[in-house]
Amino acid sequence: MTAYITLTFLWTMYMAVETYVFSRPQSRPHFVGFLITHTLLAPVSFVISATSGVLRERIETAYRRARAEREQFYRTGRKKLIG
Repeated sequence: MTAYITLTFLWTMYMAVETYVFSRPQSRPHFVGFLITHTLLAPVSFVISATSGVLRERIETAYRRARAEREQFYRTGRKKLIG
C-alpha cells in the first residue's frame, strides 16, 4: 500500500507540472478535481499517458535524439585530443 501511495503521489506531481506549467490557463482543470481524479485513477492515467499521451511523446523524442547522436558518433569517429 505504501508503494502504491508513493507512486501515485509521484505520478500526480508529474501530471501537475505537465498540466499547470505547459498548458494554457483556459484548458486547465480545477485543482481539486485534478487531484481527486489523478489520485484515484493514477494507474489508468499512467497507462493512457504511456501509450498515447505526453509521456510517450517525450520518451520517443529522447530515444530518437539518443539514436541520432549515436549514429553521428559512429560516423565521425572518436574525438582526438590536441596537446
